[in-house]
Amino acid sequence: MKLTDGERLIAVMLAEVMEALKLDRELDPALVKSLVVNNDGWALQRKYSGIFDSEAPSNEVVKETADILWMFGIIESAIGDLVGAEAEESKGWHYNKWRGFDGNNDPHYSVARTMIEELGEFEQSRKGINLNSHTQTSLPHYRGMYEKFYGYIQAGQAAPLSFDALRDLCA
Repeated sequence: MKLTDGERLIAVMLAEVMEALKLDRELDPALVKSLVVNNDGWALQRKYSGIFDSEAPSNEVVKETADILWMFGIIESAIGDLVGAEAEESKGWHYNKWRGFDGNNDPHYSVARTMIEELGEFEQSRKGINLNSHTQTSLPHYRGMYEKFYGYIQAGQAAPLSFDALRDLCA
């Protein structure tokens, strides 16, 4: 990435404003300022790749993200209604709650972030949690879960999900 002199000046000034205001954001203003001053635009692009992606997510990614978040809302609500031994067992299931998308490699991450933090969708159970799973294995697993979940919907067994269905989806 090549920045013009004017863009570099603006970036440094904004980084200094963030530092002076002690703003805690995803961007590290000291790092941004250092990389801009040293003319390391490549490093900025590498560090903050999500900012510089030029391609918008596809409609398929947006729909799949919404489907996965919707599924987890139903799953987490059903798990929240469990009592006794069933509730205790559900605590040990690996996917008893949504654990985010991979922020470095998965376009679903930015879609989920926008849906939750910007649009206020799915925020009841998601606002303030870490949206980054830090693993590329989450999406394939969510896809498998959704395929099973959709089977329960088609069979009319998703409202509410039975304990056995929850175990099948989450364990």
